[in-house]
Amino acid sequence: MRLLRPVLLAALALVLVPLSAVAPAHAATGTITGVAVGPDGKPLPNVNWEIYELKDGSWQTYPFGPKLTDAKGRFSWNVPVGGRYRVCFSDSWYGPASSTSFWQPEVRHRDTCWPNATSHQTATTWTSTTAAPSKTFSVTLPQQGLGMAPVEPFFVGSFRTGEPITIVGQEGWRPTHATFTYQWMSQRDNALAAPIAGATSASFTPTPAQEGAWIFARVTASRAGYKPATLTTPTTKVGGTQHVQPTSPLQISGTASPGSTLTASFGKPASTYSEISWFVDGVPQPAATSYDAASSRFTVAAAHAGARIDARLKIYKKDAQGNYVDGSDAYQRAQVQVAGSRPVQALKAAPAPRGTATVGRTLYGPTGLTADPNATVSYQWVRGSTAISGATARTYTVRSADVNQRLKVRVTVRRPGWWNAYVSNSSTTVAKRALKPGTVKVVGTAKAGKSLKAKTAKWGPKPVRIRYQWQRNGKAIRGATKATYKLRKADRGKVVRVRITVSKSSHLTVAKVSKGRKVKR
Repeated sequence: MRLLRPVLLAALALVLVPLSAVAPAHAATGTITGVAVGPDGKPLPNVNWEIYELKDGSWQTYPFGPKLTDAKGRFSWNVPVGGRYRVCFSDSWYGPASSTSFWQPEVRHRDTCWPNATSHQTATTWTSTTAAPSKTFSVTLPQQGLGMAPVEPFFVGSFRTGEPITIVGQEGWRPTHATFTYQWMSQRDNALAAPIAGATSASFTPTPAQEGAWIFARVTASRAGYKPATLTTPTTKVGGTQHVQPTSPLQISGTASPGSTLTASFGKPASTYSEISWFVDGVPQPAATSYDAASSRFTVAAAHAGARIDARLKIYKKDAQGNYVDGSDAYQRAQVQVAGSRPVQALKAAPAPRGTATVGRTLYGPTGLTADPNATVSYQWVRGSTAISGATARTYTVRSADVNQRLKVRVTVRRPGWWNAYVSNSSTTVAKRALKPGTVKVVGTAKAGKSLKAKTAKWGPKPVRIRYQWQRNGKAIRGATKATYKLRKADRGKVVRVRITVSKSSHLTVAKVSKGRKVKR
């Protein structure tokens, strides 16, 4: 069984407490529903939301989390009737999207409060009343910049006064040329965390002023064109209880190559609890985490070629009852570099090339696969499963050799400061020859009881197959699919025409509509 330790205000994910537990059980409640959408009107999932309530003259929030919108960009929560509320959204969550990846959308949006404020101080207040206890708040979040792929920061050191603590882990952060800033924080029990003056470097040496206090650091990365991202280190106490030390340091053994297994191990003292977690290029691999063990194994996959793999140890003392000993935490990290080069990563399939897939005509590769204006986009046209030599432009002119072959384009996106290339293969289109265009016209007397005939000419190369569909005022006439059509009473005063479809093996099918004939009344 995993042991629980105290939850601090510095923690990123707090215990989720139902809001109804905050209000008196007898109080009437209404519902606040929030909807976050982007400038295109599409819902924004995994966006943080916050409800502010005016209490004792100040705006207060509810202490639980993470509070995230669902797949439809929505949240819904009960609130006491009579309260005064403000609703805000913040596109700043970087939690896990799966067992192997963070939530890392390419575009991030501006933090916005209802209806269009940039902070809760300037947001509009809504009051829940008995007559109108509930309300839906729809908020449009403008785009602010590209999204980063951050790495959970870690720190190592003795956590004793006068000895440095150093933040590590940013080497996996993307883009790699981001600028980092740091702010160390101090927190006493039952008090709010506060910045430590002047503690703005990756390393910090605690002074007697921090003895017995909990400390952590906020790491912020910035880059032009990107929305800044902030993540927080673990939290521990300075001095006080002696921090536990492994009897031997954490180390990784095994061959760092795809298909091999790595083992992280350390000397585990008695009466301690530990966790060994694994990271690939800063992305956590929770399925591989080992709890309260002196070793942990990790299988290197082909997708990990060229990656840096971390094993991170968190360890603390247990008392005689098995409980966490306050402030006894220690942290260690070991790293290996996997052989090989980082493989490409797949983007979702692009649509089929635009244009008419016939000999002599031009096909156009997809655009808009990345929002990064500094990205380099390259193309490779493919016939069947074989790359077409020299066909590396966005456009491609169909050749005779392509007839009856499936054509697609492979698009590769490379972004400055991102290790991997990103590849999307389009859907396929089958190339055909072009038919020689011909004509179609309607002949005959346009009067009920008389017949009209579709007359075609010059379509080729012969033989070709022609199918007919007669239309009345632009709508298909049921059953009228022959070259001749006998006019009916229903056709009186209407315009009748014929649509032909001309086809031939290995050629593009062509449709053409004749000029209309108005039927006499």
